[in-house]
Amino acid sequence: MPSEERIIQALEVLAPTREAFLSAVALSAEEVRGILEREAEGQENPLEKLARELGPLGSAHIDVERLAPFAVKKGSLDGGKWQRVRKAYETLRDLKNEGDSLFTARCPLDGYLRGTILEALGKAGRAFGAARVVEAVLTGIPEPEGIEDATVFFPQSRWNRAEKAHAPPLVVEVEGQDLKVASLGEILEGTLKIVLVVNGPAAPAPLVRLITPGVAVAQTDDPADLAIWASVPGPGVAALMPPGAAKFLHLPGGATLSHRLQVKLLPDKEPRRALGAISAFQQAEELRQLRALTTPVETLVSSNGGRKEEEPLLDEAGQLAAWLIQQARL
Repeated sequence: MPSEERIIQALEVLAPTREAFLSAVALSAEEVRGILEREAEGQENPLEKLARELGPLGSAHIDVERLAPFAVKKGSLDGGKWQRVRKAYETLRDLKNEGDSLFTARCPLDGYLRGTILEALGKAGRAFGAARVVEAVLTGIPEPEGIEDATVFFPQSRWNRAEKAHAPPLVVEVEGQDLKVASLGEILEGTLKIVLVVNGPAAPAPLVRLITPGVAVAQTDDPADLAIWASVPGPGVAALMPPGAAKFLHLPGGATLSHRLQVKLLPDKEPRRALGAISAFQQAEELRQLRALTTPVETLVSSNGGRKEEEPLLDEAGQLAAWLIQQARL
């Protein structure tokens, strides 16, 4: 299946979270626009503003000059602060109009997958950065330190808990030889959902490295399998793989791994060739790990409630030997 078609299908799976994020951005843009409009009215000449609001009839019967100081509120933002709020509004407006490109990224050949994802999240995170700027201007709360301009780039590492709970989803196109996912576990927080659209040959079970109790993980070659995965609250990562790779679904909430993990396809043959910098050994280990996770773990419980079985009775010589050994240790 062509990658473009799979990207479109992945975006459809993530439609609810995409729309929720865009709705929040649009609402924030309208609120900031309202602030700017009120400030613009406050900067208008008080006499002219009041006369315009009263109209010809009111102005003829009311002393506008005496009423103006009491009826007209002067704008509270100086030029520099107003420009900061204006830039935040423009950032939110542009993000609202950006469309699907806000939620897609492509890892270049021989590229760094984690870096690609963090770059895309930092750009989408401008929405949170813009809100922080407006809050700082209006309340005096300091803006995040170490960030040159939060309306240009606001990294995921600086998002607070509330922002992580409204994380934008992301669809990333990546070549199989660059599908190195171990470091992604560090960024799977809040409600972040990532779909990896994998091209070309790939390792059979790379996403097994990301299975933890609270993270939804799906690996499949059928986008329809992602519907349940996408509906699960909390963070998650999924991969649309080439045919022949392992297919499994891990959903948080089960008491044990056997309740959380469903394996639909487990390849029999282990990889024999490296994929770029991913060695055959690493690929085989991932497959073995998935196979091990599907094997029930037997808990050995003795008949006397979990304690070790009692030692067999010793004859007199044995008892004497045991006593001598005990005394020697003392």
